[in-house]
Amino acid sequence: MKRHLLFLAITLFFLSCDDGDIIVSDFNFDSDSVLNLCEFEGDNKVLHIVTESNEAISFTYEQNILENIENVINPGVFSVPINESNRINYRRLDASVESNEYFCQQIPPSGPNVLEEFESTSGGSVEFTITRVSGPEVDTDGDGIPDVQERQVDDNGDFFGTVFDLDTDNDGIPNFLDIDDDNDNVPTSIERLENLEFNRVINENGIIDTDEDGIPNYLDPDDDGDGIITRYEDLNAFEEGTLSDPVLNPENSFSDIGIPNYLDATSSESLTVDFYRDNEISRQFNITVVFSNITLENNDSERTIRLNSQGFGVFPFNTNQEIIEFRD
Repeated sequence: MKRHLLFLAITLFFLSCDDGDIIVSDFNFDSDSVLNLCEFEGDNKVLHIVTESNEAISFTYEQNILENIENVINPGVFSVPINESNRINYRRLDASVESNEYFCQQIPPSGPNVLEEFESTSGGSVEFTITRVSGPEVDTDGDGIPDVQERQVDDNGDFFGTVFDLDTDNDGIPNFLDIDDDNDNVPTSIERLENLEFNRVINENGIIDTDEDGIPNYLDPDDDGDGIITRYEDLNAFEEGTLSDPVLNPENSFSDIGIPNYLDATSSESLTVDFYRDNEISRQFNITVVFSNITLENNDSERTIRLNSQGFGVFPFNTNQEIIEFRD
């Protein structure tokens, strides 16, 4: 319905304005519409949509969105200025067309025909609001614990606060983004496996707690309670790697009884290993796009549309193999 209102509003605008008129207009466009994204060589990107009323709207820009997301704990809002490199285009078409087919080709298609076209002038900006995808099943760090459960717990066992509040190992990375919540170089996903291999002990809640100190292994920097932190019981780290690039895997360093040293309380040998696994994750975001103080000029006349604040739509954006660095 909003898209049809957009067409009606612009039609009335064309019928009622003489050349040279400047109209302050708010498009009745659905700000929740799902936008499409094309990426071309040279980091040129195009956000676009073709509405049911055959209106083609696009935003071409050079800004690298990844720079505003990668290695950021909680992305927020950033702006892109409108200029010759970052520009908005609005067209009325004489027929329907699929949005990706129309915008994502190096050579634009010959049809449909353009009835009216407006292009942005320099000035104004486009705001990107980045929000993480959330929900009861979302597990951002892939450790087997949904994000909503990686929060603080009160005395009654109820969750409280936000996912950004819990950072067990104090490395500056909240648990819901941390693949190794206790920084012992054994990933949380491994320390939560419910099996008895290597003499792991499962408590009454079904959680592995080898030294039975009430702290689950995945949150315990000293899993066997022998006074030597798990990270320092990785005795062959430098044998399998180098002094500057060790292979970090305490699971592969075994004691005389055939279990990993970090799970054997009788094994007291230690090695200083102050290196940590890369915190590599993939994340999902929704990015809301809003036009602010934009002026669009008609290509064939002096008619002009001005947008004070107008929602353009939302598009999903994913990061892959992104490394979140420690914060002091």
